[in-house]
Amino acid sequence: NTRFQSHLQQPLRVYYGDFIGDGTVSLMEAYLDQEMNKVVPWRDLGAMARALPCVQEKFTSYHAYGGSSVAETLGAKFSAAEELSAATLDSMVFLNRDGKFEARSLPVEAQFAPAFGVCVGDMDGDGKEDVFLSQNFFATLPEEWRQDAGRALWLRGDGKGGLKAVSGQESGVAVYGEQRGCALADYDGDGRVDLVVTQNGNATKLFHNVGAKPGLRVRLKGGPGNPTGVGAQMRLIYGERKGPAREIHAGSGYWSQDGAVEVLGTPQAPTQLWVRWAGGRTTTNSVPAGAREIEVDVEGKMGVLRQ
Repeated sequence: NTRFQSHLQQPLRVYYGDFIGDGTVSLMEAYLDQEMNKVVPWRDLGAMARALPCVQEKFTSYHAYGGSSVAETLGAKFSAAEELSAATLDSMVFLNRDGKFEARSLPVEAQFAPAFGVCVGDMDGDGKEDVFLSQNFFATLPEEWRQDAGRALWLRGDGKGGLKAVSGQESGVAVYGEQRGCALADYDGDGRVDLVVTQNGNATKLFHNVGAKPGLRVRLKGGPGNPTGVGAQMRLIYGERKGPAREIHAGSGYWSQDGAVEVLGTPQAPTQLWVRWAGGRTTTNSVPAGAREIEVDVEGKMGVLRQ
């Protein structure tokens, strides 16, 4: 949702290299000007001259600079410049399909503002993984507008890789500042995953989940060197059907950290819990009927902590 969007018919480009001879890498954003049929610098002369003083020496007027291509602007240094291009600016998800990644753009509501934090969990307890995004960026350049159209976003998963935005009126999530880190944890132990969102220069927000169907709390014991089982993957099994895999990870962006006790959605009574531990070992345990919280160690021993 930026002014770059209007030039995506042709790929946006960035050129980089040591343009001023001091051993540092400089960047030059560029796009195809269709009227001139030239790839031209994105920034105006004032901004470009502050970054590359040699540009100010070469062009004495905005008119002269405005008609120049990237190659004409950089002169002899253009031949040594490296080039990258971007055909889309969408926030995307990459689905692992048969040994390769399938790129899918997130719903349009996720494109209104840049995302900084991402959480994956079953936020409504339907047994399908959802995605939460923390959004917004205010520290733009003077000639650009604030990217503040996000209020934090819950994307409900359909279990097949599809995601649909949930309105703030339904989700109850509303954060209007510069959201950064986010994390999921069942902080009150009711079997529903809760959400915390931090902001740049503003209050941290804690959202208590009161609407989800309670799931199964799973606590892993990975041993003395890895007590919470970081790196392990787990999934519930419902007879012949497998639920989504969930990973225990050690941290995410902006020092965020999900809770070590996972909440797995139970749309129906699970029969087994499968775990692949960080060292590659796998264990499978039967899930007792009516269990609300269980604990499994790396040897495959399971205990019911809450019925």
